[in-house]
Amino acid sequence: MITVNNPIVSSDSILQYIPQRPPIVLVSRIYKSDDTTIVTGFDIREEHIFAHHGKLTESGIVENMAQTAASRAGYEAMKNGVKPVIGFIGNIKDLVIYELPSTGKELLTEVITKTQVMNVSIIEAKSYCNNTLIATCEMKIFLQENA
Repeated sequence: MITVNNPIVSSDSILQYIPQRPPIVLVSRIYKSDDTTIVTGFDIREEHIFAHHGKLTESGIVENMAQTAASRAGYEAMKNGVKPVIGFIGNIKDLVIYELPSTGKELLTEVITKTQVMNVSIIEAKSYCNNTLIATCEMKIFLQENA
């Protein structure tokens, strides 16, 4: 279960922190970001490209997890006055999706960076909806070098 307070980044400025653009955006706000952890919220809308029959699809959940990791990288970069870099999913391990969250709800996702070596991060992601664990996985993410 994740407890959230007021967001530190709202939906009107989230695009500054992630490389994705509509209609692919799957993060609405950032609630928390520190040296290892980020918590984001995503408003699941019926018309979203990854919503189908009133539910967020499996692909949408996985992409939300990846964008949550990207949000942390972007937030930390902006905080340090540098341009955010683009990341790529290199591997997904132990993905379990317990249920698909419904449209009209908020998906809360927590990503913890377990290991970071140079431009490779291994993260653990957990997503919740209505205080219910929706999905978990581990991802290896490669960050593109700034040119």
